[in-house]
Amino acid sequence: MTVNTSRSHLVAMLFLTTLLTACGEGGSDNTSASPITSPPVISTPDDQPEEPTDIPVGTGSEPTENDPQGALSASNHFSLARTSCGLGGLSLDTELDDIAIQHANYIKYAFANGSPSLARYNAHVEDTISGAAEVTGTNNPFFSGLSFSNRLINANYSNARYGVTENIAQSTYFSSAGNFLSNDVVASLMARSLLAAPYHLRSLMLPASSLVGTGMVSYKPNGENPATSQGYVLVSHASATQTTRDNTVSGIFTYPCQGVTGTVTALYNESPNPVRNTGRDLSTDPIGQPVYISMPTANRIKISNIKFRDLQRAQDVPIQLLDFDNDPYLNTEYALPANEAFILPITDDLDSCESERSINQSQQCGLYGNTQYQVSFDVLVDNRALEKQSFTFTTGEVNY
Repeated sequence: MTVNTSRSHLVAMLFLTTLLTACGEGGSDNTSASPITSPPVISTPDDQPEEPTDIPVGTGSEPTENDPQGALSASNHFSLARTSCGLGGLSLDTELDDIAIQHANYIKYAFANGSPSLARYNAHVEDTISGAAEVTGTNNPFFSGLSFSNRLINANYSNARYGVTENIAQSTYFSSAGNFLSNDVVASLMARSLLAAPYHLRSLMLPASSLVGTGMVSYKPNGENPATSQGYVLVSHASATQTTRDNTVSGIFTYPCQGVTGTVTALYNESPNPVRNTGRDLSTDPIGQPVYISMPTANRIKISNIKFRDLQRAQDVPIQLLDFDNDPYLNTEYALPANEAFILPITDDLDSCESERSINQSQQCGLYGNTQYQVSFDVLVDNRALEKQSFTFTTGEVNY
């Protein structure tokens, strides 16, 4: 997923481009999230061939770097999002940390020393990229496995059999005055963005996940002025264990849920595209923070009577429901299960931008910033029980 934003900070204009990538028990390209199975299992998607057994791992010719404060900021954000909404939290796993840090350094090395084509770049795959062969694949000193699954196997990760997810965010900032955000601040921003992208949010909310390992690094992008450009990479892994692999929740859970604060206001891009076949271009006409609904113990749910209300302005926000019955990816690997759904706030008529966006496009910024929204809906469970749900959450500052 790519989000194009701009941000006013320390008097200088900062322009941010972020690639958010989620991997459910395997790999995906830099603009997609691979499908999630329940219970989760390790798998290798079709676009990631199995790694030959004779590929060398890790030359160790470069020092491995990590910003533990930035990594902790992201891990805490994911764990708090889960516990706030009724799921188990995440505990630090040093094995996962090592795997995530190594892969974060692989990405950093590739973009600090070369310019891999984004058309071929897959954040989850450490393959050799044409035009950047000298910094990718086994030529990268941080190479640790062709695919996510390979990296787990090569590291002899003890919980791989129970299900592991990988989420990656890569950001590039431009600041005319050379004022850059700290790693922990950027990590928090990227974590919030991952929680606003439906197909990524799902992987972060697997009930069985209980361990986390995260790597956070910064770098100077190759070919850019180091005084005005800064790159950041966040790689976060979450895993189930033998004890938690069958964990689920009774009843319905959502994200956001009651009392959640500081969510992003807009989603500017995601692939798979959650508004596919609608004619909407998220880069110019974003949607607001989605609401994820899941009932793992049900076979099927149906959401109705949805209201998404701005309490401050006493204004209802139109919505689009994304569920099994209107899933644009039905019968594909990205299809939503029948017991999950998303509420997508359609924010076209909201004048929510507080400053101009960084590129010449319509001034759409999603939901209003620092605003409390009330969400209510009915849930038909397995064509029998009807449950009513209602909660409020609060957005953070407008994200551009």
